[in-house]
Amino acid sequence: MSAIDAAQDPWLALPLDGVRLIEASAGTGKTFTLATLVTRLVVEHGLRIGEILAVTFTEAATQELRKRIRERLQLALDILDAPSTDDEASEAALTRRILDAHLAFEAESRDALRRRLRQAVLETDLAAIFTIHGFCLRVLREHALEAGHAFDAPELLASDRDLRDEIAADLWRAHALDDAAAGDLAALWSSGHATLAEDLPALLREPILLPPEAALPEDPAPLLRETGAALAEAFRGHGEEFRAALLAACADKILNGQSYKPEWIHALFDAAMQWSAGDGGIPFEHDKLAHLQREVLLARTNKGQLERTPDSSLCAAIPPYLDALQAQRDYLARRRIALLHRIRDDARARISTLKRQRRVQTHDDLIDGVADALSGPNGELLATRLRTQYRVALVDEFQDTDARQWAIFDRVFGSGSPTSALFLIGDPKQAIYGFRGGDVHTYLAARDSAEEAPTLSENFRSRPSLVGAIAALYQQAGDDAFVDDRIEFHAVEPGGSVSDDDFLRDGVVAPALTLWQAPPPPDDPKGKPKPWSASQSRDLATRACVAAIHGVLSDARRGQAMLKDGGDMRAVQPGDIAVLVRSHFEATMIRQALAEAGIPAVAAGKLSLFATAEARELHALLLALLHIGDDRRLRTALSTVLVGTDAAAIEQLDREVAVSHARQQDAQAWRERWNRAGTLALVGDLCAHAAKRLLGLLDG
Repeated sequence: MSAIDAAQDPWLALPLDGVRLIEASAGTGKTFTLATLVTRLVVEHGLRIGEILAVTFTEAATQELRKRIRERLQLALDILDAPSTDDEASEAALTRRILDAHLAFEAESRDALRRRLRQAVLETDLAAIFTIHGFCLRVLREHALEAGHAFDAPELLASDRDLRDEIAADLWRAHALDDAAAGDLAALWSSGHATLAEDLPALLREPILLPPEAALPEDPAPLLRETGAALAEAFRGHGEEFRAALLAACADKILNGQSYKPEWIHALFDAAMQWSAGDGGIPFEHDKLAHLQREVLLARTNKGQLERTPDSSLCAAIPPYLDALQAQRDYLARRRIALLHRIRDDARARISTLKRQRRVQTHDDLIDGVADALSGPNGELLATRLRTQYRVALVDEFQDTDARQWAIFDRVFGSGSPTSALFLIGDPKQAIYGFRGGDVHTYLAARDSAEEAPTLSENFRSRPSLVGAIAALYQQAGDDAFVDDRIEFHAVEPGGSVSDDDFLRDGVVAPALTLWQAPPPPDDPKGKPKPWSASQSRDLATRACVAAIHGVLSDARRGQAMLKDGGDMRAVQPGDIAVLVRSHFEATMIRQALAEAGIPAVAAGKLSLFATAEARELHALLLALLHIGDDRRLRTALSTVLVGTDAAAIEQLDREVAVSHARQQDAQAWRERWNRAGTLALVGDLCAHAAKRLLGLLDG
């Protein structure tokens, strides 16, 4: 392929070896590029389709990539003997150049190439296209001996939540050995072992935990008690006198009015006097206590008033107490860091033992198993076997790769291989969000070790005006748009497949980007602008978003908001509109506001199905049917939205035996339906019975 003009066809001139990172923004043809690379590997290097490893990060993406590769190989087979035309599509023209260049400069007949392409098309279903977890599972099963794993693989858990909950409860019991340890645990995880269970994946993921564990200094508690007793005595003896002097200095403008205010002076001294009257078991903390030190008072005395600065013997007791208090905080922080390291080590051992005893593993264990095997005594043997099996590796969505996953690919196909052949496609702008556990620092480190490849510079998904608007936004941000100057915004050009008039409003091209600004907030009682609170800002943004969507759909009903669909224009529909938010809570706000405006919407996010209100109501209903004789549970079930009994009807159960008996019979019938046909059948019956009422709800 040396005769290919690199300036004209950079992707056809790109060498098919080494470690090469292709940076690509959204919509710039990553899947197209992967299919091109696979076609070149089959045509130019004579590889069988099963010798090319392609890794992406979702099952849906693997199916899409398999489909696109099959179509591209079939296209190559179809045009091998077909004459070229002037109006040939870009995909077909690119594929033809690959074929023509190979036939012109390689000693292979057209018949031989045809046979290889036909075989590649037939073997596409056998292509090695996996998710990262699917690839690791395949490695551990097919190379169990080299990886040091049993041939009978453990059960793969879809979720390890129950396992983590059990381990967290055991850790809590094991490490809460005394009051100090129990207090440290509560300080680290205020909601108990449930929050510890949530933190375990992050705690165990990284190989190094910072800050490192260090030897504890001498406990400063005795010094804190000593200085605290001196401070309490000073407040008892001189507190009221010093309070009066400070208030007088504020009134006479001796002290800086911004730093010293009567409100906090009274609050501090009231709290201190109450504390000094106690036993001193709990240290006294107040964010303004440092303001009573002599040096601070002098520094914040107004000009020309130094001789009138308030003073008291209480001032001298404050600095040693604050030093002891800070020493105690530092000591507790280091003690809790040490506890965190012990819990982390203990958690690893307990989880490993429990998984081994129960013969289960998680998706993360698959990656750990391959990474550990490659760094173990048989690592080189395993890497050699994998290189023999897969001659080249392509990693899509590389920005979602973490350090462990990169170590696997780099060891087998990258710097650890004598004949490296590894292609990475990713976008560092997406890596900063940490989607799917990706690590931007891993991405940047891999980019430093990779060879340069052409950047995908055309966007085939968005309208040209939107591409330009995004570029203008980042141009305003300058070089600091991503904080880390190693991450850059590369402007892309429109790819030509989408035009601005694909979206029209009032018969003209719709704006690509609209910026909305919240209205000015009202003034506070003193006449000064008061910023909107977070909740008020969310409400304003929600209303503005709903108003914008309502405007588009209203125009669509009048035929004034049109989208190109295929070759024809049609009115915009609700399903054409997406709203991106930061949290499921905000998504719920938008969905409810849209429902109130009569606009149907669904919210998609990471919130567990079991954390929804519907799941809690179904749980209450099933508990009532399970404990059929429990009248309180039955009333709870009746009050759910699904059943829909109002408060007056529930109150009637106490007054009318016949009504109560009828509802118990209903519950018995529901229980029998549940036992015979299952939960879904029961819910279906209840929904059908209450369909009119449920459909009348905002989210019915």
